[in-house]
Amino acid sequence: MMQKPKKMIVANWKMNVTSEKDAVGLFNSIKNVVSKLDYTQMICCPPHMYVNQVAKQANHKNYRVGGQDAYPEESGSRTGETSVLMMKNAGAEYVILGHSERRHLETKSDVARKVTAVLEHDMSPIICIGEETRDKNWKKTLQQQLKDVFNRVPKKNPENIIIAYEPIWAISSDKKNPATSTEYMEALEVIKKELQKIFKTATAVSKIRFLYGGSLDDKNIEDFLKNADVDGFLVGRVSHDPRILMTMFRLVEDHVHKELVEAITK
Repeated sequence: MMQKPKKMIVANWKMNVTSEKDAVGLFNSIKNVVSKLDYTQMICCPPHMYVNQVAKQANHKNYRVGGQDAYPEESGSRTGETSVLMMKNAGAEYVILGHSERRHLETKSDVARKVTAVLEHDMSPIICIGEETRDKNWKKTLQQQLKDVFNRVPKKNPENIIIAYEPIWAISSDKKNPATSTEYMEALEVIKKELQKIFKTATAVSKIRFLYGGSLDDKNIEDFLKNADVDGFLVGRVSHDPRILMTMFRLVEDHVHKELVEAITK
């Protein structure tokens, strides 16, 4: 039996780690556990200035490093920016793009240019999409966000593309209001249908990985594991809490192992 790709947990630390010592210490407190996992991979996304230091500790296939954003040009007069090439040279293999906390700072064209640049530098974009509310137009919102990105991006290497469904209504900082697995699956159906129109082949879409993110923690991850077709999770609020992350890894491992055992014994 061919083994599925490992489930992915993307730990987006945001601005919650404020020194090199803390960044390296946090990563090292997690990596020994992660290195022993059979079915789960962690992508750690620290603040830009700690990517290189954390990447130096990433010496196992189960844990890799990503950036929280990147500017699409390699170099130039862009005060305060961190380019895709800088991010790659620092050791990042993934880049989070289009996160709702950044979308008000950039245009849809900016996001598309970043996705293109990340792919051209043989890195994987983690493209965040999500509606503000579940109103009558929420499906059109997702469709348009996908069109805005992929109508401007070369249709190649879909296996390097990761789509993170992060509904904005589920990631409010003042409340924990996650989507349910049912709501995720409804969105996934919309996303896959639109991507098939864009890529013009179901084979390409089958190579793209799909994540859920939004007020996710060790209390609600099981709903998605049991009831959703999900390749992994984008974790923000609890991403810098080793205790909660360890629990989430264990829940993923236990679930995948149970699935494999059941498949073999059928």
